[in-house]
Formats: sequence, structure tokens, C-alpha cells
Amino acid sequence: MSTTSPSPVSPSDGGGLPFKLVATDLDGTLLSSSETVTARTRAALATATAAGALHIIVTGRSATWARPVFDEIGYRGIAVCGQGAQVYDAGAHKLLTSLTLDRRVAALAIEKIEAEVGPLAIAANQDGLEGDVLAGPGYRLQIGSELPVVEVPPSELLASPISKLYIQHHELGDDALAEAARNAAGD
Repeated sequence: MSTTSPSPVSPSDGGGLPFKLVATDLDGTLLSSSETVTARTRAALATATAAGALHIIVTGRSATWARPVFDEIGYRGIAVCGQGAQVYDAGAHKLLTSLTLDRRVAALAIEKIEAEVGPLAIAANQDGLEGDVLAGPGYRLQIGSELPVVEVPPSELLASPISKLYIQHHELGDDALAEAARNAAGD
């Protein structure tokens, strides 16, 4: 039984790619578990871009947290960051768009979730390229190595515009917490 993959080249157009865009996630897709880009991945992207496809990165990381990775791997294209809330030009080091969360709605959601499950550990990503990730008491970063987090009192978490909110619970895992959050605060 053969296990060869189909070629990305379309025979009908004389060898060109059947697509014009390659979008890759960052963590676990473009980056290996050691947060590096393998030679195989680099070669595949080089082949696609040499054939005329545009490569963009799409990541849940905020531009603040993604920017050092882009610099390290030499990425200079457009990136969609922060679960789609930010568009970042890595070559120009410029945030093109950024949507922020309504902090009153975020506070209300936290209140409803805590009423359902008890105290949460909370972190918030300040808006902008220089925005810090602020962490309240008990919040523990669970991704990446060396990502900067600034510990602050809870009253400071929502004091300035934020692009992303992170919650943890001391007993509930991610899936159980997500379900409880949906039940308490909606989608």
C-alpha cells in the first residue's frame, strides 16, 4: 500500500500551485514543540512561496507575544494575531488593526463565571504592540517559554484597553472551565 501524499502542484495549469495563499498556525504547526521551525517546514514554505503562494501566519498569540518569534524565525509577512483581533505587519513591525474587548462586558463575564465556579486566576493582554500581559494573583502561564508576564493587583487587570482575557481555575481544566464559562456568560 502506498502512503505518498498528493503533490501540491496542479497538472492542469502546467505546474503552478492550485492555491495562492498558505496560512499556518504558529504553535504546534509552524513551530515545533521546541519553538523552532524545522528544516522540513522551511523547505515546504520556500517551495510554496517560490511557486507564487503568499504565506501568512495566523495565531492565537497576541502580536506582543508573537513578535519576538517572528523576529527570531525571520518572518516578515502579515500575521493575524490574538484570535483574529489583530493584524500585524512583521516586516514593518506595525500593528495594522487591533480590536479591543469591552472591559465592562469582560468584567461582567468574569463576575458571572466566578458566581458559577468560584474564584478565577485572570490575566489580560493590554492592547498595542507594547502592551504587557498582566496577570493577577494565581495566574500561571501555560504556553511558551520566556513569555513576559507582569504581575499586578486584580484592580489593574482591566484598567486599560485589552485585546485578550485569559482565565484559569484552580480545580477545573480548560474544557470544563470553557463549558462552565459558556453556561454562565454565554458565547
